[in-house]
Amino acid sequence: MTDHEHHQHRLLSRVAQWSLTSGGIFALLGILAIAAPWAASTVVVFLCGGTLIAAGISQLAMTTATYTWRGFWLGLVCGALSVVAGTAMLAIPVEGAHVLVTFLGIVIFFEAVAKFAAAFALPGEFPRGWLFVDGVVTALLGGLLVSSPKEMADTYLGTLLGINLLSSGIAMLASGVWLRRRITV
Repeated sequence: MTDHEHHQHRLLSRVAQWSLTSGGIFALLGILAIAAPWAASTVVVFLCGGTLIAAGISQLAMTTATYTWRGFWLGLVCGALSVVAGTAMLAIPVEGAHVLVTFLGIVIFFEAVAKFAAAFALPGEFPRGWLFVDGVVTALLGGLLVSSPKEMADTYLGTLLGINLLSSGIAMLASGVWLRRRITV
């Protein structure tokens, strides 16, 4: 085995291991989110709210430290808006969930497009079918999220996020198994 072949073998082995590990973690998180969708939704809303507040405070601190900067007022407004948006998400988590559901639905549509592109770009012997099915599931979930009723936003967010994680986990596990088989051949 040449050095190049040995390097390729080690690289494929690492990719296979990461695919299997990540796939298992994604699948487990997906199952947990499906089992308790309201909890998954609440965690997502609070993480987003907290992140917006932290980002806003950081931007406000930077802006006030550079008060002579030309973009001072714009930085101040953006930082304040981020703090207000994060605080609103924490204070009214149901509304925060609805906003996140719509935004996440749009993001998931883009994720589906990327999965379709990857499914068609990978070599013929790669388990592209799993990636394509994952893209279909992801596109359907994006559509459900964007069109979900406001009062069901928290349940939709947690459940559909769980299904997306589970679907992605299965696709990663299939890829890891395929890579492992390819390495041993």
